[in-house]
Amino acid sequence: MSNRFRGLPKILKINEVDSKNLRLSVLFSNSEHRILDFKKILKDQWQVEPSDPEHILLDPKEFKKVKLSNNTLSWDNVMMYMTGEDGNLMGTAFDVGADVLYKLSVPDEERSHSIGELFRKWRMEAKLTQDQVAIQSGTSRTYITKLENGTQDIELDTLFKIVEGGLGKRLKISVE
Repeated sequence: MSNRFRGLPKILKINEVDSKNLRLSVLFSNSEHRILDFKKILKDQWQVEPSDPEHILLDPKEFKKVKLSNNTLSWDNVMMYMTGEDGNLMGTAFDVGADVLYKLSVPDEERSHSIGELFRKWRMEAKLTQDQVAIQSGTSRTYITKLENGTQDIELDTLFKIVEGGLGKRLKISVE
């Protein structure tokens, strides 16, 4: 999948919370599964001190209280305070914008498998060149190259044709 997306990224789902290692796997609106390593983010990038409200997130019990709120991550157990226009102190739950989180994340290799990446793996396992697959499936080598590089979308019918005709494999699709 391409790293490009329209507008600001949003978090659609928290895939997994690893509170022991302070890591989250999330699904972004550009279809990318990405890892957020909060141990590194809090300590190395943000240099959170014990006096900072976010420091509580270094405690696995507190970290796992994360939730998805308005397409970003939020912790109701961490209160951030600011002075309002009227001079009164206001408290709000700690949340971090999805655009910031996207920049701080890395691909989740266990979950990220674009069609192109999978297809390249299958083609290499079959010991076939892009030209061979293109000829056997009635497509072009350029199309196969773009598919593998994630710059070409593919329709389901074409995927069946390339996998079954070009690779000589059977394609089964399931949703779990």
